[in-house]
Amino acid sequence: MKVGIIGTGYVGLATGVSLCLKGNEVRFYDKDINKIKSLRESKTPFFDPELQEALVLINSKRRAFFHENLEEFMSEVEVVFISISTTIKGDFTINPLEFEELVRKIVKLAKRKIIIVFKSTITPDLYLSLENLLENSNLLSAVNPEFLREGTALKDAMSPWRIVVGTSSTESKLVMEDLYKDFRCPKVFTDPVSAIIIKYASNSFLGVKISFINEIANLCEDIGGNIADISTGIGLDPRIGRDFLRAGIGFGGPCLPKDLRIFSSFAESNGISLETIKAALRVNDVQYLKVVDKLKKHLLTLTGKYVGVFGLSFKESTDDLRNSLTIPLISKIQEAGALVKAHDFLALDKAKELLANVACSDDVFFVASESDAIVIATDWQQYRNLDWQKVLKVMKGNLVIDGRNLLNPTHMRKLGFIYEAIGKAA
Repeated sequence: MKVGIIGTGYVGLATGVSLCLKGNEVRFYDKDINKIKSLRESKTPFFDPELQEALVLINSKRRAFFHENLEEFMSEVEVVFISISTTIKGDFTINPLEFEELVRKIVKLAKRKIIIVFKSTITPDLYLSLENLLENSNLLSAVNPEFLREGTALKDAMSPWRIVVGTSSTESKLVMEDLYKDFRCPKVFTDPVSAIIIKYASNSFLGVKISFINEIANLCEDIGGNIADISTGIGLDPRIGRDFLRAGIGFGGPCLPKDLRIFSSFAESNGISLETIKAALRVNDVQYLKVVDKLKKHLLTLTGKYVGVFGLSFKESTDDLRNSLTIPLISKIQEAGALVKAHDFLALDKAKELLANVACSDDVFFVASESDAIVIATDWQQYRNLDWQKVLKVMKGNLVIDGRNLLNPTHMRKLGFIYEAIGKAA
């Protein structure tokens, strides 16, 4: 099948590459000419080694084509996936202008009947307004939400846990069934509104689950208890499951916080208050401040103290700083009077553009040197395997605040650290 992808971020590129590897002819379009030039040279515009390797493969076999001209792109495709990023307004509604402009262009340029598939996460009201733009054309539409994780985007696209398609057209359903026939996973075909809500509700549930376990962790700190053991005991119940039950400083990134706020705002506009989601956001908005409280508890004052921060990206295995909780955390630590040095394995270049008066380094021991305290803010597994005895030697103090519950408390205290995690009695 001749497939078109508009937008070459994580979602668009992973979707297109996976469909290409399944034997389809895939064309990519992006208004960012530099992205298209990089993709022609088999360079991804973001860090993802597996996607990079696959891009080299499909380019060597000439299975993919990259366009900077929309009309040229449209001349060949049968199905067009829209996977552009969403711009959010101050009231947490999606700005529709870019989507409307794009759909109008597609309607104008389409020379045959094609299916427009919305891969971008949009709200039901926006979808319905965009569908209205297709009236009096020979174009069909569908919704096909993405469930990709950064760092494993290609794996998730090639071997998804489920595929969800929403369409009111029998013809669109048949085409999408054919497109995904080689993907061995459960497939849910439903109406467009239901497909969109599946996406928002899925991410909302994950956010609720994280905030729930963080509240239990906060309770443990006051009354005693080990949140790691509690999470294990809860997660062994198959009705609940183990995933997303690790306490810490909260959830960040480009998707979860944004999707929860958009979903809540959308519901409000329809007269419904999603109280569970609002509560999850309230918990998450202040959870990272637990780290600042712990620093103050042990250091008494942060004025003139040196704090080394380990981890800047919103999660491990990515250089993405969008909605990373480390950024406001560093700001709060600085506001309290501390001087900050920071380490990350991938995100340093991006961080230097965002952080003021922070000494960023790829050398963990430089960041640890002369520090009164270390804060672990990102769940990089490499931090587990650090030579913590050497870290202790170069530090001025011996305090470690583990905001991701990565390390073994007993081992750290035996080494001579004052060690605190989230949800574990000090």
